Amino acid sequence: MSSSKERVFVTGASGGIGSGVVRGLVKKGIDTTAYVRSEEKAKELFKDELKSGHLKIAVGTYSTVDDFKEAIQGHTRLFLLFAAVHSKPADMSEVKGTLAKIAFEQGVQQIVDLSSAFVSTYGRKGIIGYMHTTAEEKLWTLADENPNQRSLVVLRPGSFTNNHLMADVHHIKHSNKLVSCGSPSSVTTWIDTRDIADCAVAVLSESIEKHDRNIYELGAEALSNEQRAAIFTKVLGKPINYEQQSFQDFYKAMTGLGMPHSIVYNFTLIASKDICDSTTPQIAIIIGRPLHTLEEWITDNIKEFQ
Repeated sequence: MSSSKERVFVTGASGGIGSGVVRGLVKKGIDTTAYVRSEEKAKELFKDELKSGHLKIAVGTYSTVDDFKEAIQGHTRLFLLFAAVHSKPADMSEVKGTLAKIAFEQGVQQIVDLSSAFVSTYGRKGIIGYMHTTAEEKLWTLADENPNQRSLVVLRPGSFTNNHLMADVHHIKHSNKLVSCGSPSSVTTWIDTRDIADCAVAVLSESIEKHDRNIYELGAEALSNEQRAAIFTKVLGKPINYEQQSFQDFYKAMTGLGMPHSIVYNFTLIASKDICDSTTPQIAIIIGRPLHTLEEWITDNIKEFQ
């Protein structure tokens, strides 16, 4: 990819995955625009990257369409991310469809969409699957209107290792246990958000033709709840046990943290059926290294659990 001819636009740029994409692109010398709500926050977050001369900040939201339309001009690629935890069910497809349509009309040639493995395993079943499936459908329709000029690549990650920093971190720090509604043998496939960002950077920095129309699922390890507890025990150097909650207690605890009904109910589905069909070690072909393990992630974030 020639950084002098192309420019990548990154939505959700101040979040964990988006900021990783921004940093990865800038490190490669690729001209990048970070689309953020707060310019002040972005200048602090990307103070080193701004010194490179390869990063520009654009301020706007998903609902300020005019700001997006103006900012996206002159870009050839778009990383499309929409966090939908507290949004309405149709918001994701509406926002992604609107932004993608504008982007393609303004000359963007490639969109890399951050979706979810729920699309593969659950489809429209469950609110997370519904939101990502309907959003993908709109994007594919737009891309296929002009397939020679519009490229689409979809990333479908499993459960984020960062999710352990929501409720799990409190149970581990104060009660030396992991708590969820799945059985001790229930399996979940995990992926480090750094791997998601690095995969996006690879796709956005290589030839458009190479990755066109690919769907990349991302899952590093399929671990039972007992196995997760054993890994935490090993890294933290103290016994961490797994405790199975009733569905009712799990629901009450998660909604008590401010999470909406539909999202929490969707989480209960994973107790009996994993979000991913299998792990994806082959992603190493794209990112040039093995995927991070849960043990590596805990080690890198050990202070959070002490």
